[in-house]
Amino acid sequence: MVVICFMPKSLHRKVLIVDDNEHIRNLLSDFFSFNGYEAIAVSNGREALGVLKDKSFSLIITDLNMPVMDGIELIIKIRNLNIPLPIIGMSFGDKESKFLKVGADYFLSKPFSFHHLESIVSSIFSKVDILTY
Repeated sequence: MVVICFMPKSLHRKVLIVDDNEHIRNLLSDFFSFNGYEAIAVSNGREALGVLKDKSFSLIITDLNMPVMDGIELIIKIRNLNIPLPIIGMSFGDKESKFLKVGADYFLSKPFSFHHLESIVSSIFSKVDILTY
């Protein structure tokens, strides 16, 4: 059984999903798309930086362990570029302090529930009107 949560209207917000696991990318893309967000998914930090050069986003959700460039290095680069973007770090195990230390705003522990993800996203967008880079 699959449960999909309904989030508030997206107001044309775009989400960048960064994960080397194709199943997770597809799952998150479907979740955000179903809820009215434009979702773009890439498989590593280097690809994410390339997409960030050409497009603006309202949110990034990134995995930790990925080839080429991991989530921690990606967050450091984004913060060094002063891109004002909420970032959700996600990983198996207790990696929350690692993510928050380098500038992530939230942490999502794998495996995660869609209800918990919806709660984080709602919290992010209730704090800002429309945040895009």
